[in-house]
Amino acid sequence: MAALAATTLATPASTGQISKTIHLRAHVPVYCNVGWFPQIGAVSTGGTVDLGVTEELCNAPRGYRVILQHPTDVPDAAIVIDANRIPLSDSGETVLSDSDRPGFHVRQLAIDVGSDPEKLSHLGLRIEAKY
Repeated sequence: MAALAATTLATPASTGQISKTIHLRAHVPVYCNVGWFPQIGAVSTGGTVDLGVTEELCNAPRGYRVILQHPTDVPDAAIVIDANRIPLSDSGETVLSDSDRPGFHVRQLAIDVGSDPEKLSHLGLRIEAKY
């Protein structure tokens, strides 16, 4: 991401005004990170498990996606983000957030284990910048 800024510095003078322009150019590398702070608890009566919070940060100008990696063939299982239920994809990867701009978000995460909780052997998070 490139940034260009110009500023005018004016110094009043008794006979006239002097102005100067400074051009500043900087290159900021794209940085994206997703952190998961687990608070794993017992399965509630509704079949959900609190997984803690995630923090996603990405400065990519075109945005980013956060993806949950999970086992395939987990019938009726879903991820719950800030009280929004998202069914798990059959592919083993489910998009949790899809942004078209840079951002920072903290989200509550839980999982509805579905009808066959033994199949939920692993979970992982990844973030992808959009270029």
